[in-house]
Amino acid sequence: MSPNDRSDRNSFRSKFFSPGSLSAPRFLSLGLLLTLAAILADQFAAPILYTTSPLWGTSACLFLIWRREGFSLSGDEVESSIRLSIGGVATFLAAHLTLVLTARSLLLELQPIAGTATIGGTLIAAMKLSVLAPTLLLFPRAGWRQVLKVHSSEITGGIVVLLTYFPRRALAGLWPWYGQLLGRFVFLLSRLAVPGLGYVNALTPTLTGRELDVTLVPECSGINGIELFQVLFGLLVFCDWNRLRKRRVLLGYFAGISAMLLGNALRITSWVVLGNHGLSELVSRFHISAGWIFFSVVFLIFLLFAYRWMLGKNKTAASSPSTGQLDLSSVKEN
Repeated sequence: MSPNDRSDRNSFRSKFFSPGSLSAPRFLSLGLLLTLAAILADQFAAPILYTTSPLWGTSACLFLIWRREGFSLSGDEVESSIRLSIGGVATFLAAHLTLVLTARSLLLELQPIAGTATIGGTLIAAMKLSVLAPTLLLFPRAGWRQVLKVHSSEITGGIVVLLTYFPRRALAGLWPWYGQLLGRFVFLLSRLAVPGLGYVNALTPTLTGRELDVTLVPECSGINGIELFQVLFGLLVFCDWNRLRKRRVLLGYFAGISAMLLGNALRITSWVVLGNHGLSELVSRFHISAGWIFFSVVFLIFLLFAYRWMLGKNKTAASSPSTGQLDLSSVKEN
């Protein structure tokens, strides 16, 4: 290989694999990869521990740390103060083994109440999340303090993903309460344009109109819109993590979910109104497929208003970011 070819290859690698693209301290990357492998092994050995939340949360934390800008792969200070030890890994594996054996020994007692809205069901859900606890044993306390100091934003992002991503089961459990709230809200909006609209209070509320009755089932909760938002927002955050203002990203995430829930209520309201003004057949035929288009439009509107704000570009460029002086380069002399 000629020197020119080698220099071109290095230029290509530096352009597409810069320190801010996929770099992370080796000890932390290895610890998170061990955590992912252990979670998969736990769920294979004890299926009652199966849930995707720990996998999503750990993966999100790992990917965001990889995207962290300007972090060396082999910093002497980091590598000397924090490292994976044989004792730490052994304790980590022993904790996971204990968790699996406990779950398997209690399988007959736990299986009937898994996924129920009871104290026992809640304890099982907590046990499913406890597969992350042994990760704390991989590094000493001082090492974790340093990790939190450097990567608090990435760890916070992982926790948010752990607790909120793809909340289909959570919304299903909340449906008896949330369904009434959604039904009442849609009813209040719809009756402004649909005279004589009625409301039937039930587990699946029904809005009765002159031409079309609309029943709200759990699939109308807006979960599809929330999941679409989470996927698109996650891709946006991963690509632009080094440019985004982290606190604004957190606020923007919850604001976006709220926008999706509000958009879902407006979507159902539009079907009630259109269906009772001569378009009942059209609504019945296209309300499912049109929902994806509607949610995509809501996301684009959210992005239009929130993206520059999350980047911190909502202020005017009246001053130079490097010196704090007024930028007069574009001012012309009279």
